[in-house]
Amino acid sequence: MNKLSFNKSILCAWIEFKKWMFDSKMIIVLCLCVFIYSFAIEPIKANAELMGEPINVLEPFIAILNSGMLLLIIPLGYLTLISDFPQIDNSTISFIFRVGKKNWLCGQLLKLFMMTVSYILLIFVFSVAGAVTSGFIGEEWSLVATKFVSEFPEQSGNFGVQLLPENLYNQMTLSAAFVESTIFVVAYLFLLGMILLAFSISKRKTAGIIICGFLIAFGSALCSINSEMMWMFPMAHSIVWLHFTEFLREPIFPVFYSALYFAIIITSLLIFSVISLKKFDYDSILSEV
Repeated sequence: MNKLSFNKSILCAWIEFKKWMFDSKMIIVLCLCVFIYSFAIEPIKANAELMGEPINVLEPFIAILNSGMLLLIIPLGYLTLISDFPQIDNSTISFIFRVGKKNWLCGQLLKLFMMTVSYILLIFVFSVAGAVTSGFIGEEWSLVATKFVSEFPEQSGNFGVQLLPENLYNQMTLSAAFVESTIFVVAYLFLLGMILLAFSISKRKTAGIIICGFLIAFGSALCSINSEMMWMFPMAHSIVWLHFTEFLREPIFPVFYSALYFAIIITSLLIFSVISLKKFDYDSILSEV
């Protein structure tokens, strides 16, 4: 394989990332944001209006990344957007020949990271924009999150309350919940992309998509019934509040173990991709595209 060149890897990633950003499939993000607003942001804002108190502008985003329903929809939307990743056609094959396999693989990793971060960033910007007129900027949980149930006990079961469970604000500072929720959801989505990359290089792309769908669907189902088997799937590790009880400081599942879970699987997929790439014959692919 050709000598590794960071400049070539960045160039490869940037060219393909720009094509992805302007793909017609990006309309999915708009549809997703509309759904997120009605599903997550409006219920929290309704509670704020009822209580007459502002929310922290970060709370809707934290709620989005800790909602079992939305962590079914968000990965499925993401999987749809990157379903052709890594893209291999006549133009990309010739590009691979020019930059070399190593640089192409590094470029794909950079592109995957850029796609993942930009996807979450778009959701973040939209959620903050939707909350800014009813919120404040600060490092503390709002009274809407921490005191709403005590002031309106008859509303304890409403959806806005469920979006910000006690497991979050009793166990973590707002900044910690924001940072850890973001990192783990990014890791979850990046892991899905790594599965597509690894299985595409080994010429089993359809199997990769099926496995991703299986992980999303079964992970969501097991989380919904709070089965201990949910810790076998990445979704449970990406939902921060599942790691804690409502009041006790002792975690149900240490956050460090979730970080280790993602690190081990992503590293294993990377090693598998490198090994498979050495055996990958692009000439045979070129004759098929």
